[in-house]
Amino acid sequence: MILQQPGLPGRSLVEGGWLEAEVARVQQGHALAAVASEHRAWLVRRLALVVGDAAEAEDLAQQTLLRAAEHWPLPPGSNIPGWLAVVGVRLAIDERRRRHRWGFLPIRETDQEWAMTTDPDLWRALADLDRRTRAALVLTVLDGFTQDEVAEMLSVPRGTVASWLSRGKARLRAVLEQENA
Repeated sequence: MILQQPGLPGRSLVEGGWLEAEVARVQQGHALAAVASEHRAWLVRRLALVVGDAAEAEDLAQQTLLRAAEHWPLPPGSNIPGWLAVVGVRLAIDERRRRHRWGFLPIRETDQEWAMTTDPDLWRALADLDRRTRAALVLTVLDGFTQDEVAEMLSVPRGTVASWLSRGKARLRAVLEQENA
C-alpha cells in the first residue's frame, strides 16, 4: 500500500519531499517548545524587573515567545536568550509608549507580592527607576550585553545608555546603602 500525499492523489508521501518537510516541521516545533520551556522562567523574571509587574511580564514573555514562533527557526548560531531578551524589552517599551501616547492608565496595579518575596530591597530600588534605565541595567548587568549592544537593541546612542546606567547605578547604590545603614 502506498500512502497518498494529502490533496495530491496519485503521489506518494515520499515523492516531492512532503514527508521530509513534515518531519522537519515537527522537529522545529519540538525545538521551539524546548526553547520556550528552557527560557520562559528567566525571561519572565527579567521582564518583571523591567516593567515592575509580574502579570504584565508573563504577558510580555508570551508575546515574545509568539514572536519567536513567527521567526522560527532562528538563523544558525543565534544567541537565543539574547534574542528573547531584546524582543521582550522592546515589546515592554513599545507597550509603555502606546499607553502613554493614548493616555491609558496601567491595566493593573503593580503586582509586588512576587518581587517582595524575591528581593524586597532591590525591588523597591528598581521600582524608583524609569523603565528605560531598568531595561539597560537588566540587559547589561544581568544578561551581560555591552553598552553598544544595548544601544543598538533600544535604538538609542551609546552615550544615552551610558548615562542611564550611570544614573541608575548611582540611584541604586544610594538607596541600597541607605537601607543597609
